[in-house]
Amino acid sequence: MLAPYRSRMLQRWTLRTGRRVFHAKCWGHGKKNLCCVFKRHFSNTSMGGGDKRPPGEEAKGTAKPPCRSRSSPPTSEEIKQHIQNEYGICPSSIDVNIQRNGEKDLFKLSKRWSAFFKCEKDLHDVINKYIKTNKMDYHLHAYLEGIPSEDGQGGEDVKGRPPQMEEQLKKILTYIMSLFYRQIQDFNILSILSERIIRLLKGGKSQNDANGDGRPINQDSVCLDKATILTTLQVYNYVNAMNDELFDRLFSLLNKCYVESAPSGSPLIISDDEIVLTLKSLYIQKFKNHVIVDTILKSLRDAPHLSAHLSVHSFLYLTFLSRMDNDSLCKVNSALLYVCPMGQIDRGDSSAATEEKTINRNEKEQSVRSEKPTWKNQIEQIKFRVPLSSTDCVKLLYGYFLLGENHINWFVIHKLLLRLHEELKYEEKILLFEKENKKVLQMVSIVRTYLRYKKRSLYDNLPKGLKRVLKKLQSLHADDEYTRRKDRKFVQKVSWHLMKLRIAHVKNGHKGGIPLDILEKDKKLVWLCFSYHQYYVRTIDLTAETLLQMDLLKCMNYRIAKVHYYQFSRMKARRTRFEYIRMCRYYTLRDRRNYDDEFEGWNLPYINWYHRKNKNVHVSNYFYGCTPVSHMQY
Repeated sequence: MLAPYRSRMLQRWTLRTGRRVFHAKCWGHGKKNLCCVFKRHFSNTSMGGGDKRPPGEEAKGTAKPPCRSRSSPPTSEEIKQHIQNEYGICPSSIDVNIQRNGEKDLFKLSKRWSAFFKCEKDLHDVINKYIKTNKMDYHLHAYLEGIPSEDGQGGEDVKGRPPQMEEQLKKILTYIMSLFYRQIQDFNILSILSERIIRLLKGGKSQNDANGDGRPINQDSVCLDKATILTTLQVYNYVNAMNDELFDRLFSLLNKCYVESAPSGSPLIISDDEIVLTLKSLYIQKFKNHVIVDTILKSLRDAPHLSAHLSVHSFLYLTFLSRMDNDSLCKVNSALLYVCPMGQIDRGDSSAATEEKTINRNEKEQSVRSEKPTWKNQIEQIKFRVPLSSTDCVKLLYGYFLLGENHINWFVIHKLLLRLHEELKYEEKILLFEKENKKVLQMVSIVRTYLRYKKRSLYDNLPKGLKRVLKKLQSLHADDEYTRRKDRKFVQKVSWHLMKLRIAHVKNGHKGGIPLDILEKDKKLVWLCFSYHQYYVRTIDLTAETLLQMDLLKCMNYRIAKVHYYQFSRMKARRTRFEYIRMCRYYTLRDRRNYDDEFEGWNLPYINWYHRKNKNVHVSNYFYGCTPVSHMQY
């Protein structure tokens, strides 16, 4: 093309766009200069594997060597030359001695990718090259997969058909997992790769992968294999990344596969592993009201028998999503325990019986002796249908506490605690539990906090060995949480405003397994900065875990100041944000909404409207003889 340029402008343009000037002829035209600029060509093995050469180059003695047949994978020398020419990576920075056996398992292939590059930056550069050029390096993929390049191209064939969408998707997932195995946390790259997957699911291709002119393919023709969808869910569960648009499409495609595969008039049956994987993805992505949740609930109700693994995990994840209904709860309980229906169980509360026994000390000894064996007999009558591990006991306890006291049988809770004590009786088992189940340690800590602050009488009647085990596990979680927790930008912004208001505080604390974003030093006040991941998708409803943690903080006599991201991010003026922080603190310390459910649904007033009327909002600073805001008595 002909492009007007000046020398400095052309240099910056070539560095930014990655284009090269092959041939330049200048014509004087006043202050403008014209130059003939050609687009830089990146080699693509699907179209032949070499750079485009200008005509007449063969006559100069630099002709391209004859291409050998690709009946075998590329050799090590070829891949070294290819890496050096395409990415500028030194051949000594790659490991060509890795084992390549032609396996197509995505996770093994991703480990092979992460081991092939000795430096994290080289892997980062290869993926960045794909993001910038939108061209897949099939030559490198074919070498690492151990298959011939013609079989591993995935590009256009002789007839010009579009590439296979599933092959493109698997290669993008390979990039994501290779970054995960190299412990590279770059969410910008992950977001761009997720957008490429969304484009594939929409049926649209890039300009290089489309029908030849960049036109999108018909969206109705998009169809993914169920195994590919489940693999995508598993990859994002490892990475622990959220994307609403991507997973809305994935869950819709997966639900379509389940509904279409079920014969009409017959019960909908889904395998146990698929249900657990889908529910875990729904929990990580915070999808509460998706139609696939109803499909899974229908499958659980239609199943003739629930295994122990499916019962425990479906119960836990459905309580995380606040979608556990009475029918599913009764079926899970009947699959795990010999218990009567939940409505009849609430009448006999072991903690209530213990409280009556401890409070009414002046009653006759005969009534006390008559109550004690009945309480023990009711616990002994509960039997487990299946063997439960210590992890299963913790998940069941945590799930019951998420449901609420109206759905809890305290005799079952006592039985699960005794079972947990049997599994973790020895020190070696506790250390093994810590090593294999680091995420479950937080659940154990919250279970202990719940028993100590909400059911003290039940906690006091537990065996001393069980109390020691629970305290040991909570201390292990506290040590691990201190080194693992990272600071968030939202917390940093709120902390900066509190620092300017001269309010002494501590960031990223924890109490009884509950993370505390900001804890004031002078007042028993906790600031909770509710980010995007603490709400269900497309709602302003807090998750069940967040509500449980807030309930426990109130039981600890902490006052809670709530800062919502969707309110705080709309306040662009600094004075408005300071006024919002001060009003939020005032309402927390003076108002009764922290304790009365009647006032719980109120929100802060729209102080940005008042800010427009009153421009002279004063932000207090510290002066001699001035009382700081943290010491003011409201």
